[in-house]
Amino acid sequence: MQYTSIYSQSQVSYYSDFLVRLAWVVEILAVAIGLTISVVMGLATYNSFEQSGGAGFVEGTAAILVTALPFILIAVVELCKIPLVFAFMAVKNVFWRSLFLIFVLFLCLITFETMFNGFERNFANLNRAIDERNLENANFGSEKKLLEMRRAQILKFTEEELIAEVTENRSMINERFEAQVADINARVSRELAAIDYSFEQELNDKIDALMTTRDGYYNSWSAETALVEERFSAMLLNNISGSSDERDRLLEELELLKQEFEEERSEAGFFTEVAVENRYRALIAAKEKQLQEITLGYLGGDALTKQAQMEDRLRSQMEFVNSKYERRVREVNERIDAAKQNIVDRTLENEATEQRIYDQSGRERRDFISLRDSEIVAVNEYEEEKYAELEVMAQQSFGIDEKIFMLDSEILRNETEVRQLINQNQIYRLAMYAYNVDEGSDVDKHMLATVALLWFGSLSVITAVTGVILALAGFYLRRFVINMRDAERAG
Repeated sequence: MQYTSIYSQSQVSYYSDFLVRLAWVVEILAVAIGLTISVVMGLATYNSFEQSGGAGFVEGTAAILVTALPFILIAVVELCKIPLVFAFMAVKNVFWRSLFLIFVLFLCLITFETMFNGFERNFANLNRAIDERNLENANFGSEKKLLEMRRAQILKFTEEELIAEVTENRSMINERFEAQVADINARVSRELAAIDYSFEQELNDKIDALMTTRDGYYNSWSAETALVEERFSAMLLNNISGSSDERDRLLEELELLKQEFEEERSEAGFFTEVAVENRYRALIAAKEKQLQEITLGYLGGDALTKQAQMEDRLRSQMEFVNSKYERRVREVNERIDAAKQNIVDRTLENEATEQRIYDQSGRERRDFISLRDSEIVAVNEYEEEKYAELEVMAQQSFGIDEKIFMLDSEILRNETEVRQLINQNQIYRLAMYAYNVDEGSDVDKHMLATVALLWFGSLSVITAVTGVILALAGFYLRRFVINMRDAERAG
């Protein structure tokens, strides 16, 4: 009784008709979608002809019809689903039921394609703003590259590059100058080291040996002279024995003077020895002359004659001794002077060689300094010229920089709008959630295609079979109404 109250004949009849009508509404909407797609395809073909320069009326109309009519046919074919469902429910033969079912499935596939096409076009329309802005950014980027290439042609170099180039040139000049100076110093050191100074020691040793020889001559000369004088003094003293105290005093002074002469000569140097000897010999000669005068005052006759003979013999002996040793000393002094002069000459020659080396190195240094200064001046002039050229290039590139700045601003604005559109797009949001991506701009085409395929595919499948299921349900309820009527009549 409760079953009959819930599923009354009137209610079942109402809902069966409602479900069939609802199925027709669904299919009509699907047909409308298909017709709309055909219109869109026809308009796309028309716009394509217009953009390509247009065509004849017949040619354009034919192209539009060829594009739109297949979609119109598909839309009309979709109206056959409900009649085929009715045929499927009406026939009892398995073959025909199977055939009708297969065609119904094919029609569902067409509806699926139509719905999926509609969803895809809707998604494309939603992405059009994003694609347009991305295309604008791509165009802006290309224009920016062209401007940068143009600026690069104008700006042949930058200030940093100029500074680096000038610094490198100056460093190269200084390094080359330092290398040249180092070569000069090394050559000067080699040439100075090649000068021979060993002769000084050899000649000094030779001079020392000659001075030793001369000292031996002086010692022999003094000894022989003293021996002759002592012999003369002894003979003179024998002749003037018994002289007065004055003569004794002169003799003592003469001996003291000789001793003092020996001491002074031994202490005298190489350059003062001759002067000391001459001075003391003059004093000794004066003292002997005094002694001779005193002796002549006391002696007379043969004694004076003997004394004169003795003096002549002494004088001759002294002249012989002096001549012999003077010749030897003179020869040694000449050899010493020659050695000293050799030292002086060779030293002067070496000094002249050194001065010539220093003069030559100084001239070379001055030449290199002049060359370096001229190169530095050339670099400075090059720097000033390039800075003037850089200023001209900067003025020329200023307008390009402004255009690039405006393009960067447009690109930034488009990127901001793209981010906003992406955040408003459901497919982008689902892709970000599905692939755990933080920025919508990081979502690639593969991610979008996967999410859109799953999302639109599921909706298209549901939409494609909804009309068929509604029709099946409606026809089944109508059969149920007939069964209820038959049951009432039988009862």
